[in-house]
Amino acid sequence: MSRELLSSKIVVEEEEPRVRGIPSAPTSVAGAVGLAERGPIGQAVLCTSFEEYQATFGGFTPDSDLTLAAMGFFENGGTHLWAVRTAHYEDASDPESHTATPAAAALTTGGGPTPAVVRGTLRPPFTLADGQRLEVSANGAEAVDVVFSGTAASVSAGRPGPYTLTAGQSLRVRVDDGRDVFIPFSEEDFGDIAQATAQQVAAVLNAGLIGGRATVEAGVLRIASDTQGASSRLEVGDAVANTVFGFAGGPQVGSGNVQSLRAVELAEVRALVEAAVAGVRVAPSSLGALQLLTQSTGPGASLRVQGDAGSGLGLDALLHTGDASGATDVLHLEAKDAGAYANRLEVEVRPPTNGAPDTFDVLVLEDGAYRESFPNLSTVDGDARYVERVLNDERTGSTYVRAFMVQPDAIPDVQTVALSGGADGLVGLDDTDFIGSEAGRSGLLRAR
Repeated sequence: MSRELLSSKIVVEEEEPRVRGIPSAPTSVAGAVGLAERGPIGQAVLCTSFEEYQATFGGFTPDSDLTLAAMGFFENGGTHLWAVRTAHYEDASDPESHTATPAAAALTTGGGPTPAVVRGTLRPPFTLADGQRLEVSANGAEAVDVVFSGTAASVSAGRPGPYTLTAGQSLRVRVDDGRDVFIPFSEEDFGDIAQATAQQVAAVLNAGLIGGRATVEAGVLRIASDTQGASSRLEVGDAVANTVFGFAGGPQVGSGNVQSLRAVELAEVRALVEAAVAGVRVAPSSLGALQLLTQSTGPGASLRVQGDAGSGLGLDALLHTGDASGATDVLHLEAKDAGAYANRLEVEVRPPTNGAPDTFDVLVLEDGAYRESFPNLSTVDGDARYVERVLNDERTGSTYVRAFMVQPDAIPDVQTVALSGGADGLVGLDDTDFIGSEAGRSGLLRAR
């Protein structure tokens, strides 16, 4: 190195060249979203090896880009992968609107009298409105109303506008237990920011709100969640919320007898109908749609379902009756995950291994090969080997199918049924299905 004095105030130093490294960021943890053979849709699953990934999301298919990405990640030294399986969503902000469907089938028994059955045409979840009702009449009895209810969590300002704001202030809003969103206010949003009208503030909020909406009622600003039901949540809180608008502090909670009216599950319909209407059961059909059945059987059994909720549940308003003899659905089977892979599954019913009366064995096949066996099952709810309890157990149950009783205490005939109707939900697939939505917490945003 040389050092040369060029003037009384300037010094030039020459140094040997050296490489300055760029600090590296860890690459052993990653998130990925894509298509897979099976597995939950729209949920981030932590995988610590490719084998663990395959146990959840299956193997290679022509469309399984997520599986290729996972294999490459682990082969190159990755250790923790948050994987999200996606499909096409009819509404990216609604995580229940994906178009993938699970394969399904029914185990039946034949020869005896059959119940009256109203079979729906729609799979859950269902979209209903607050106050919609079913009018259910069984066996000629007077119709019983089943009302679906749900209100959104909301909060109103403590005073009407105008509101005195300052440029740079922001309002913190959290909807449905999502992340905090800070919505800033700037002078260009208002004619006079110190005299901001409720309508102007609502417009600014709606440009930034995720999963909620601001409205004005009688000059007062109001914010509400888009979710109507018991799962609806809303929190507006900070100094601006309290001092400028007078919003109530703390989380606000919605109400209703379902979690969300825009995503009503079959189990919720079952709970409401069976609690209100004596002698009627609710169960999935062999196609996974909703169906209502009488507990009584034979030509004297009848069932009619009317009311404005019927169309949203896919039910007709005709009178249905039982028959003196015929095949009866005993047990509904549904693939554990949505997808076309489950169309390769079969379920076989055999006589019980232990020879006990009123029991049976269930075996699950994939591509003709036996994968699982569940011996000595019962259709009696209180039994230790009750078929729903055994097959649906999260730890020891089936990794392929779930079971739902349709006709209590009936025993399915010896038979083999193939599951069908499974679809991967790829029609209409676009970038939004991969990128996701803040409101729906889908796609890449689920892996964050």
